[in-house]
Amino acid sequence: MNKANIKIDVLKKTLSRLIKAAPAKAPEPVDPVTRIIRAFMEYDCDEARSTVAERKIAENMVDHNELRVTPAIELAALLGARYPFAESRCAALHRTLQSIFDREHQMRLDRLGEMRKTEIRPYFQSLAGITPYVEAAVSLDCYGVHAVPMDTKLLLWLVSKDALPETLDLKTAQQILEKHLKATEAADFFHGARHELEGWSPKSWPQVAKVPSPILAPPPIEGSPEAIAKAKAAKELAAKELAAKDAPKEAPKKPEVKAKEAPKAAAKKK
Repeated sequence: MNKANIKIDVLKKTLSRLIKAAPAKAPEPVDPVTRIIRAFMEYDCDEARSTVAERKIAENMVDHNELRVTPAIELAALLGARYPFAESRCAALHRTLQSIFDREHQMRLDRLGEMRKTEIRPYFQSLAGITPYVEAAVSLDCYGVHAVPMDTKLLLWLVSKDALPETLDLKTAQQILEKHLKATEAADFFHGARHELEGWSPKSWPQVAKVPSPILAPPPIEGSPEAIAKAKAAKELAAKELAAKDAPKEAPKKPEVKAKEAPKAAAKKK
């Protein structure tokens, strides 16, 4: 990213404003899997609705394992039709929970307590379905790893304040903020930003791509052997259909008329 495209003085003042907006009381600590679920509910959403969503999940699911096996479409229905990006966030949550289970063979992350801090964030970043907001939120709140949870709402707000250019994607914007924030400032910035943006919403949201649910086969990664083979098969099928369409149609064959059998000779007179 070219530094000339970022107004450093505006960015620093904006970051300072959000740090000062941090609530005096820090959020109550929760286990990492619970924090992941909460992060999936709260990105690009206000605190009131995300709190209600988290309560609905707690009331309707026996444990995290039941949540993992609940179809994404059912979870989205539980959140309600008016919940922001319900289908895409629920599908992504399912992929992440399934990814954790595939690695840990349980819905707990006790093993991460033995890891070095430098290993924790890459672990979360490598989970299927994870977003820059979710991996940073759990890394920061549960393990004290320097990270900035970045969602589309925060990015659009920073753009509206002329602190960041419009052309940035979430990951690039996240990296820029992490570079300009000290490790001791990250938590205050995160919770201050959540507090400051509570009543704010952008005039329009970018279109969100649908995320596949783990109950269905995920799409092949672009450029992978599976994707190349799938594209080749689709191309061959299209060519066959086109050839069949352009081929001259054969004239219908006339049914063969069988020759009439010769009449039997008259029976001989006795």
